[in-house]
Amino acid sequence: MNTQLMPVPFYGDTVVLIRKDGEPYVAMKPVVANMGLDWKSQHAKLGEKFGSVMAEITTTGVDGKQYGMTCLPLRKLAAWLYSISPNKVAPELRDKIVQYQEECDEVLWNYWSKGVATRPGAVTIAQQISMSKHRLALMKELMRSRNKVMREALGIEITRLSTSMGLAVPDLEGLGHVEPPQADVVAEFWAALLQLDAKGVAYNHSKRLNLMAVNMPHLAELFAQHGIPLVLGSGVTTALKNSVNPRFIDLKAVDSVIRKVTVKCWLFAQPDLIKAE
Repeated sequence: MNTQLMPVPFYGDTVVLIRKDGEPYVAMKPVVANMGLDWKSQHAKLGEKFGSVMAEITTTGVDGKQYGMTCLPLRKLAAWLYSISPNKVAPELRDKIVQYQEECDEVLWNYWSKGVATRPGAVTIAQQISMSKHRLALMKELMRSRNKVMREALGIEITRLSTSMGLAVPDLEGLGHVEPPQADVVAEFWAALLQLDAKGVAYNHSKRLNLMAVNMPHLAELFAQHGIPLVLGSGVTTALKNSVNPRFIDLKAVDSVIRKVTVKCWLFAQPDLIKAE
């Protein structure tokens, strides 16, 4: 028997064509598995409806071993595909089944007759892979970027690529976040401390009148207790190191007047003393 195994790419899956005595057959188990269907029930269905044309073909795999494969003539594939009702399968399988019904037999016929599994105007598998990799790279860059203008530009490109690939546009806002301008972050931090002042909450650990010493974990607790929605993330702490009013001095352990133990604090010159300097 003259047989030849021909793997054909189809939207990230592999469908297997088999040349038997000059005629194209399709190995059915890979198709059934790719569509998410149960092989046992589909094998029985194939036997009932296509038993007269089905063939068990023995092929040699890349490992040199012999494998028997249940095959259907390519000309009968569409009939089997359309015997499956998308409305009677799990919702998560419907789109893939419709995709196979609309395109699989045509792609396989093109591969068989023309040697290439593409349709006019279709994106090749290699192009799909390249576009997918580029899209993922842009999404990773968006995760890292905190610049508003750059994030907008990346978002436009990700949207364009996603649309052209027929994919849903991801939640661009959920991929990382924009870092507020440094001045705004610093202002928000000092405004939060003023709210604590207004409530009479002690947060300055320093014994010296000309020095403000704040412990970030302690502040985070106080902000949470008093409903102040400021997160002390890296954006805030980076900006505070460049604060000039109040002026940042150092990170240092101090003897806390609040907790009566040594506490690591951020030290700032007291705001009302800066004017006199």
